Amino acid sequence: MNSPADKEQKDLNTYEGIAKYYDTLMTQGYYDYNEITKDLSEVLGDKTKILELGVGTGLVAEHLLKQNVEYKLTGVDNTEAMINQAKERLGNKIHYELQDITKLSIDDQFQGAFSVGGCWYFIDDGKDLEFCSHIDDYQTCKESLSKVICHLEIGGLLALALQNVHTNYSKKLTEELTYSQEIFKEDNGFTKRYRFTNDKGLVAEQMYRYLTIQGLDTHKLFSELGCEVVGLNSTRKFFVYQKR
Repeated sequence: MNSPADKEQKDLNTYEGIAKYYDTLMTQGYYDYNEITKDLSEVLGDKTKILELGVGTGLVAEHLLKQNVEYKLTGVDNTEAMINQAKERLGNKIHYELQDITKLSIDDQFQGAFSVGGCWYFIDDGKDLEFCSHIDDYQTCKESLSKVICHLEIGGLLALALQNVHTNYSKKLTEELTYSQEIFKEDNGFTKRYRFTNDKGLVAEQMYRYLTIQGLDTHKLFSELGCEVVGLNSTRKFFVYQKR
Protein backbone atom coordinates (compact mmCIF):
# COMPACT_ATOMS: atom_id res chain seq x y z
CA MET A 1 0.00 0.00 0.00
CA ASN A 2 1.28 3.47 -0.90
CA SER A 3 1.94 5.81 1.99
CA PRO A 4 0.69 9.43 1.99
CA ALA A 5 4.26 10.50 1.22
CA ASP A 6 4.31 8.21 -1.83
CA LYS A 7 1.05 9.67 -3.07
CA GLU A 8 2.27 13.22 -2.51
CA GLN A 9 5.40 12.47 -4.56
CA LYS A 10 3.35 10.81 -7.32
CA ASP A 11 0.94 13.73 -7.60
CA LEU A 12 3.62 16.44 -7.42
CA ASN A 13 3.92 18.14 -10.80
CA THR A 14 0.81 16.50 -12.15
CA TYR A 15 -2.68 18.00 -12.04
CA GLU A 16 -4.35 14.96 -10.44
CA GLY A 17 -5.42 17.02 -7.44
CA ILE A 18 -7.33 19.66 -9.44
CA ALA A 19 -8.24 17.84 -12.69
CA LYS A 20 -11.96 17.91 -11.87
CA TYR A 21 -11.98 21.73 -11.81
CA TYR A 22 -9.33 22.45 -14.45
CA ASP A 23 -11.73 23.25 -17.30
CA THR A 24 -13.81 25.54 -15.12
CA LEU A 25 -10.70 27.61 -14.43
CA MET A 26 -9.30 27.58 -17.96
CA THR A 27 -12.55 28.60 -19.63
CA GLN A 28 -13.18 31.55 -17.31
CA GLY A 29 -10.70 33.85 -19.03
CA TYR A 30 -7.46 32.18 -17.99
CA TYR A 31 -6.61 31.82 -21.70
CA ASP A 32 -8.16 33.18 -24.89
CA TYR A 33 -8.02 29.95 -26.84
CA ASN A 34 -9.23 31.43 -30.10
CA GLU A 35 -6.46 34.04 -30.13
CA ILE A 36 -3.78 31.61 -28.93
CA THR A 37 -4.55 29.01 -31.58
CA LYS A 38 -4.86 31.61 -34.32
CA ASP A 39 -1.33 32.78 -33.48
CA LEU A 40 -0.07 29.23 -33.14
CA SER A 41 -1.52 28.29 -36.52
CA GLU A 42 0.34 31.21 -38.10
CA VAL A 43 3.57 30.14 -36.40
CA LEU A 44 3.21 26.56 -37.67
CA GLY A 45 2.49 27.64 -41.23
CA ASP A 46 2.12 24.62 -43.51
CA LYS A 47 3.36 22.17 -40.87
CA THR A 48 0.50 19.87 -39.87
CA LYS A 49 2.04 16.89 -38.04
CA ILE A 50 2.22 18.36 -34.56
CA LEU A 51 3.04 17.24 -31.00
CA GLU A 52 1.35 19.00 -28.06
CA LEU A 53 3.45 18.95 -24.90
CA GLY A 54 0.90 18.86 -22.10
CA VAL A 55 -2.41 18.29 -23.87
CA GLY A 56 -4.38 18.57 -20.61
CA THR A 57 -8.11 18.25 -21.21
CA GLY A 58 -7.74 19.00 -24.92
CA LEU A 59 -8.84 22.65 -24.93
CA VAL A 60 -5.96 23.93 -27.07
CA ALA A 61 -6.17 20.95 -29.43
CA GLU A 62 -9.92 21.49 -29.84
CA HIS A 63 -9.47 25.12 -30.84
CA LEU A 64 -6.42 24.42 -32.99
CA LEU A 65 -8.42 21.97 -35.08
CA LYS A 66 -10.93 24.75 -35.68
CA GLN A 67 -8.08 26.75 -37.22
CA ASN A 68 -7.09 23.89 -39.51
CA VAL A 69 -8.86 20.53 -39.76
CA GLU A 70 -5.78 19.10 -41.49
CA TYR A 71 -3.72 19.06 -38.31
CA LYS A 72 -2.58 15.60 -37.23
CA LEU A 73 -2.17 16.15 -33.51
CA THR A 74 -0.57 13.94 -30.89
CA GLY A 75 -1.12 15.07 -27.32
CA VAL A 76 1.20 14.02 -24.48
CA ASP A 77 0.29 14.35 -20.81
CA ASN A 78 1.34 12.66 -17.57
CA THR A 79 -2.03 13.09 -15.80
CA GLU A 80 -4.45 10.28 -16.57
CA ALA A 81 -7.51 12.23 -15.39
CA MET A 82 -6.68 15.01 -17.85
CA ILE A 83 -6.15 12.61 -20.76
CA ASN A 84 -9.52 11.00 -19.99
CA GLN A 85 -11.22 14.40 -20.21
CA ALA A 86 -9.42 15.13 -23.48
CA LYS A 87 -10.73 11.85 -24.89
CA GLU A 88 -14.27 12.79 -23.85
CA ARG A 89 -13.87 16.15 -25.58
CA LEU A 90 -12.12 15.06 -28.80
CA GLY A 91 -12.69 11.37 -29.23
CA ASN A 92 -10.46 10.05 -32.02
CA LYS A 93 -9.74 13.48 -33.54
CA ILE A 94 -6.22 13.37 -32.08
CA HIS A 95 -3.80 10.71 -30.85
CA TYR A 96 -3.08 10.50 -27.12
CA GLU A 97 0.08 9.54 -25.25
CA LEU A 98 -0.15 9.09 -21.47
CA GLN A 99 3.55 9.51 -20.79
CA ASP A 100 6.01 11.15 -18.46
CA ILE A 101 7.74 13.69 -20.73
CA THR A 102 11.04 12.93 -18.99
CA LYS A 103 10.84 9.43 -20.55
CA LEU A 104 9.21 10.45 -23.83
CA SER A 105 9.24 7.69 -26.40
CA ILE A 106 6.98 7.83 -29.46
CA ASP A 107 7.73 5.85 -32.59
CA ASP A 108 7.25 8.88 -34.81
CA GLN A 109 8.65 12.28 -35.74
CA PHE A 110 6.85 15.60 -36.01
CA GLN A 111 7.06 18.79 -38.03
CA GLY A 112 6.38 20.88 -34.95
CA ALA A 113 5.75 20.77 -31.22
CA PHE A 114 4.21 23.31 -28.88
CA SER A 115 3.40 24.00 -25.26
CA VAL A 116 0.74 26.43 -24.03
CA GLY A 117 1.30 26.48 -20.29
CA GLY A 118 2.15 22.81 -20.51
CA CYS A 119 5.61 21.39 -19.96
CA TRP A 120 7.46 24.58 -20.88
CA TYR A 121 6.66 28.22 -21.57
CA PHE A 122 8.06 31.73 -21.14
CA ILE A 123 7.14 34.29 -18.49
CA ASP A 124 6.91 37.78 -20.01
CA ASP A 125 7.28 40.84 -17.78
CA GLY A 126 6.93 43.18 -20.77
CA LYS A 127 10.68 43.63 -21.12
CA ASP A 128 12.46 40.34 -20.61
CA LEU A 129 11.55 36.69 -21.00
CA GLU A 130 12.17 33.97 -18.44
CA PHE A 131 11.98 30.30 -19.42
CA CYS A 132 9.73 28.26 -17.13
CA SER A 133 9.73 24.48 -16.84
CA HIS A 134 7.27 22.13 -15.15
CA ILE A 135 10.29 19.87 -14.65
CA ASP A 136 12.00 21.45 -11.68
CA ASP A 137 15.44 19.82 -11.96
CA TYR A 138 17.73 21.47 -14.54
CA GLN A 139 19.46 18.34 -15.83
CA THR A 140 16.20 16.40 -16.07
CA CYS A 141 14.63 19.37 -17.85
CA LYS A 142 17.50 19.44 -20.36
CA GLU A 143 17.28 15.69 -20.97
CA SER A 144 13.50 15.95 -21.46
CA LEU A 145 13.87 18.78 -23.97
CA SER A 146 16.45 16.66 -25.78
CA LYS A 147 13.92 13.83 -26.06
CA VAL A 148 11.33 16.21 -27.51
CA ILE A 149 13.80 17.64 -30.03
CA CYS A 150 14.77 14.10 -31.07
CA HIS A 151 11.12 13.65 -32.04
CA LEU A 152 11.25 16.67 -34.38
CA GLU A 153 12.21 16.49 -38.03
CA ILE A 154 15.13 18.64 -39.19
CA GLY A 155 13.64 22.12 -39.57
CA GLY A 156 10.88 21.28 -37.13
CA LEU A 157 9.58 24.07 -34.90
CA LEU A 158 9.20 24.20 -31.13
CA ALA A 159 6.73 26.95 -30.14
CA LEU A 160 6.46 27.94 -26.48
CA ALA A 161 3.68 30.27 -25.33
CA LEU A 162 4.24 33.42 -23.29
CA GLN A 163 2.48 34.02 -19.97
CA ASN A 164 2.29 37.02 -17.68
CA VAL A 165 4.24 37.11 -14.43
CA HIS A 166 2.67 34.81 -11.85
CA THR A 167 1.08 36.59 -8.87
CA ASN A 168 -1.05 35.79 -5.84
CA TYR A 169 -4.75 36.29 -6.53
CA SER A 170 -8.25 34.94 -6.00
CA LYS A 171 -11.14 34.78 -8.47
CA LYS A 172 -14.76 33.67 -8.22
CA LEU A 173 -15.38 31.22 -11.06
CA THR A 174 -19.04 30.36 -10.42
CA GLU A 175 -21.60 31.14 -7.74
CA GLU A 176 -20.27 28.17 -5.79
CA LEU A 177 -16.60 27.94 -6.75
CA THR A 178 -13.62 30.23 -6.06
CA TYR A 179 -10.08 29.77 -7.37
CA SER A 180 -6.96 31.13 -5.68
CA GLN A 181 -3.26 30.77 -6.27
CA GLU A 182 -0.24 31.54 -4.14
CA ILE A 183 3.33 31.90 -5.38
CA PHE A 184 6.36 30.96 -3.25
CA LYS A 185 9.62 32.30 -4.72
CA GLU A 186 12.69 30.08 -4.64
CA ASP A 187 16.31 30.49 -5.76
CA ASN A 188 15.89 28.70 -9.08
CA GLY A 189 12.15 29.03 -9.62
CA PHE A 190 8.97 29.00 -7.60
CA THR A 191 6.22 26.81 -6.18
CA LYS A 192 2.60 27.50 -7.02
CA ARG A 193 -0.34 26.45 -4.86
CA TYR A 194 -3.66 26.00 -6.66
CA ARG A 195 -6.78 26.01 -4.46
CA PHE A 196 -10.48 25.60 -5.22
CA THR A 197 -12.98 26.39 -2.47
CA ASN A 198 -16.74 26.65 -2.06
CA ASP A 199 -18.94 27.76 0.85
CA LYS A 200 -18.09 24.53 2.67
CA GLY A 201 -14.34 25.04 2.37
CA LEU A 202 -11.50 23.49 0.36
CA VAL A 203 -12.57 21.10 -2.42
CA ALA A 204 -9.30 20.69 -4.37
CA GLU A 205 -5.67 21.66 -3.98
CA GLN A 206 -2.41 21.08 -5.83
CA MET A 207 1.20 22.17 -5.35
CA TYR A 208 3.45 22.50 -8.40
CA ARG A 209 7.16 23.30 -8.53
CA TYR A 210 8.65 25.23 -11.44
CA LEU A 211 12.21 25.78 -12.62
CA THR A 212 13.06 29.13 -14.23
CA ILE A 213 16.00 30.02 -16.49
CA GLN A 214 16.99 33.49 -17.68
CA GLY A 215 16.72 34.39 -21.37
CA LEU A 216 20.32 34.17 -22.61
CA ASP A 217 20.94 30.98 -20.65
CA THR A 218 17.81 29.53 -22.27
CA HIS A 219 19.09 30.26 -25.78
CA LYS A 220 22.41 28.66 -24.88
CA LEU A 221 20.56 25.58 -23.62
CA PHE A 222 18.58 25.21 -26.83
CA SER A 223 21.69 25.76 -28.94
CA GLU A 224 23.38 22.89 -27.09
CA LEU A 225 20.33 20.78 -27.93
CA GLY A 226 20.60 21.49 -31.64
CA CYS A 227 18.13 24.34 -32.06
CA GLU A 228 18.44 27.88 -33.32
CA VAL A 229 16.41 30.91 -32.32
CA VAL A 230 13.54 31.92 -34.60
CA GLY A 231 12.24 34.40 -32.04
CA LEU A 232 8.96 35.98 -31.02
CA ASN A 233 5.97 35.86 -33.30
CA SER A 234 4.42 39.17 -34.39
CA THR A 235 1.87 39.30 -31.56
CA ARG A 236 4.32 38.32 -28.79
CA LYS A 237 2.34 35.22 -27.91
CA PHE A 238 4.96 32.55 -28.77
CA PHE A 239 8.72 32.18 -28.75
CA VAL A 240 9.97 29.78 -31.40
CA TYR A 241 13.03 27.58 -31.85
CA GLN A 242 13.89 25.49 -34.90
CA LYS A 243 15.78 22.20 -35.04
CA ARG A 244 18.98 22.47 -37.06
